[in-house]
Amino acid sequence: MPIEELVKQNLVNGNTLELENSNVGDDGVKALAEMEVLAQVTRLELGDNGISDVGVAALMASPHLGNLKILNLKSNEITGEGAQIIANASNLGQLEQLILKFNKIGGEGARHLAASEHFPQLNTLDLFRNNLGEEGVAAIKKSKFFKNLSRVRLD
Repeated sequence: MPIEELVKQNLVNGNTLELENSNVGDDGVKALAEMEVLAQVTRLELGDNGISDVGVAALMASPHLGNLKILNLKSNEITGEGAQIIANASNLGQLEQLILKFNKIGGEGARHLAASEHFPQLNTLDLFRNNLGEEGVAAIKKSKFFKNLSRVRLD
């Protein structure tokens, strides 16, 4: 199904886009990133979609993410490189929840996220089952930028 149809069928209450397990893939995310409807989305559910770092890069380059409060990218193919791309995204200043559980970001990705100053509103960070290792876990716990976190799930 074309991404435009998926968006029409799965935009809930005008601000939640529920695309979990919709076979979106990298190509779908690239098309989604260009859609102006994203500007009204505050909750974006993209779990279980086969999204790799390529798709993450396209999504993070979108000029329409300024109102996003919840980003769920669980159970995809995101590595440390994708985590770095997310960490460097300066358009996620309103983000309150970042869910990346069941990906492959590893310690490197955790270090990139921990060093990011682009998430001043973040209160929930879910990195469960990402093989963060001791260094990655320590980086998240010691991050000076994650002062507002109230919920954290690590390996």
